[in-house]
Amino acid sequence: MNAFVRALAQPTTARRVSERLPRAAVIGNPDRPVRAIGALSAHGPGMLTFCDAARAGDMLGKTEAAVVLVPRDWSAAPRSDQTFIAVDDVRAAFIDTIDDLLPGSARPADPAPGIHADVVVEDGASVSPLACIGAGVTIGAGTRVAPGVVIYGDTKIGRDCMIGPGAIIGWVGLAYHDRADGRRSFFPHLAGVRIGDRVDIGATSCVCRGMLSHTQVGDDAKIGSLVYVSHGVVVAARTWLSAGTAIAGHATIAAGALLGIGSVVVDNVDLGENVMVGGGSVVTRAAAEGTNLLGVPAQAVAAMRRFGPTPRD
Repeated sequence: MNAFVRALAQPTTARRVSERLPRAAVIGNPDRPVRAIGALSAHGPGMLTFCDAARAGDMLGKTEAAVVLVPRDWSAAPRSDQTFIAVDDVRAAFIDTIDDLLPGSARPADPAPGIHADVVVEDGASVSPLACIGAGVTIGAGTRVAPGVVIYGDTKIGRDCMIGPGAIIGWVGLAYHDRADGRRSFFPHLAGVRIGDRVDIGATSCVCRGMLSHTQVGDDAKIGSLVYVSHGVVVAARTWLSAGTAIAGHATIAAGALLGIGSVVVDNVDLGENVMVGGGSVVTRAAAEGTNLLGVPAQAVAAMRRFGPTPRD
């Protein structure tokens, strides 16, 4: 589970949230406290979230959220410990609520050159004076951060990692919501980035922060140069992402997977352990453990020569 919760500095109530939203209707206790913002699957008291999924009944029954923004035309009723706020446009209402309760948080603040005063740099780590390291960052022992790297707040990097020149860690992905009135609103990225031990990230690669779940890179993952890892992606242990790979939002790449140069995995696709994707392929569907994928769109093939750093004769 990779859910995220952010506490509010100033708690509020369902009633006060609804009063700032057009045509909002409170279903349940209007005085229910709101103490945090989080994902539907997150854990925490007084949490506010949203749900507009087509099959939401089971999700709403299991969530610990105290206050949930839901579509106006839903017939579902809240539990005794829940309050719903019914609105015309759930995602627009969530964006506006974040702007009200957590102003300025949709995108992280840009770090200044150097290392912010509250950054934790463990013994043996090496950070270039030409890097920009923001508040709330942890850099593990033995990790090397090269010149030109920018690391935004709420990023944790493990031990013995290599962050190559010009890499960007913790910036935002491309996530917008089109409102009924034609306005296009950026969807807040409230979560961070979690990078394990012995991870290599190549030059000018970008690992985006999550929206309501941390972007994760597991131990011993190897990421080449010019790679893009979008918001909420999970890259598990011992994966290999070759140069130019692009992983779209909330995809999951399981342990031991190997993606060839210039390959693409579209959003919300899950690849099983030890999947191998040929260079230039575009993966549009989930793949089971050990599948070999090749082509545009990628299809399963019986066999594929494993690629890697071994020199050819």
